[in-house]
Amino acid sequence: MFSRLFLLGFLSTAANLISVNAYTGRGKHLPSSMQLPLSVAYIHSRDLATWDSLGTTPCPVQCPTTDYRVALPVDMFPNGENCCSTVHVSYQGTNIDVTFTDLFLAGEGSFNISLSHQAFAELAPLELGQISPVVWNI
Repeated sequence: MFSRLFLLGFLSTAANLISVNAYTGRGKHLPSSMQLPLSVAYIHSRDLATWDSLGTTPCPVQCPTTDYRVALPVDMFPNGENCCSTVHVSYQGTNIDVTFTDLFLAGEGSFNISLSHQAFAELAPLELGQISPVVWNI
């Protein structure tokens, strides 16, 4: 009995010590020398996705042409780092891969994304205009 309680307590403490903030990719309780680099992964939930291109601007690099595009919040990628990367988007059990081709100016201060209409249509009817919650990572 004691060993089970000890193990459960140890695992809970370890999980808390190594938890990672989804916005920054930085560990909550780890020294900076042990924290993950910012570009490892961005995983968000309870965010919304739209499909119009209002409030977006192209990445500073030319990405390959594709119908499955996404604009990510400009404040998360101010210099266009990770542009042209594959982004995994999930909504209600449907998963798609899209290419990060644009910066979402209107998404500043949030984790909201703007999908091309072709990509949005894979997740939900265009008539919805926006969907939530979406989960995305790069």
